[in-house]
Amino acid sequence: MKLQKISISVSKGSMMLELALVLPLLLLLIAGIVQFGFILNAKIAVNSASYEGARAATLSEDPQAAAIDAVESYAGSSLPGWRMGDRLKIKIDAADNLPGTPVSVEVSYSVPVFFKNIISFSGYESSMLDIRGASVMRVEEKE
Repeated sequence: MKLQKISISVSKGSMMLELALVLPLLLLLIAGIVQFGFILNAKIAVNSASYEGARAATLSEDPQAAAIDAVESYAGSSLPGWRMGDRLKIKIDAADNLPGTPVSVEVSYSVPVFFKNIISFSGYESSMLDIRGASVMRVEEKE
């Protein structure tokens, strides 16, 4: 009987040791997947927001205001908390409003990095990762 109790306690102890060794790696893997999801979601949203802004600018009489409104509207609906300012930036190049002239819209968004201490070994020192998307379209004829 005593031998059975000893073997059970050794088994429980080895399970705790294995859990202590594996759990930090598992948590790190899950947090990395979540971080990658945030970055991928931001990249898709930034590309789509720049497309929507360029499209609105090509159809409007006031390309600057239309592009800003379209980007803010899209960004606000796709990712909560997006506002113009520190993290969301828009660069619009609409020289003329004549048919056939190009309009470019570049949108950048800063995503917080969870692993800034780990990433710092790679030479990346910031706690934010800048995600950029750009679109270029030509102004259409207005009726």
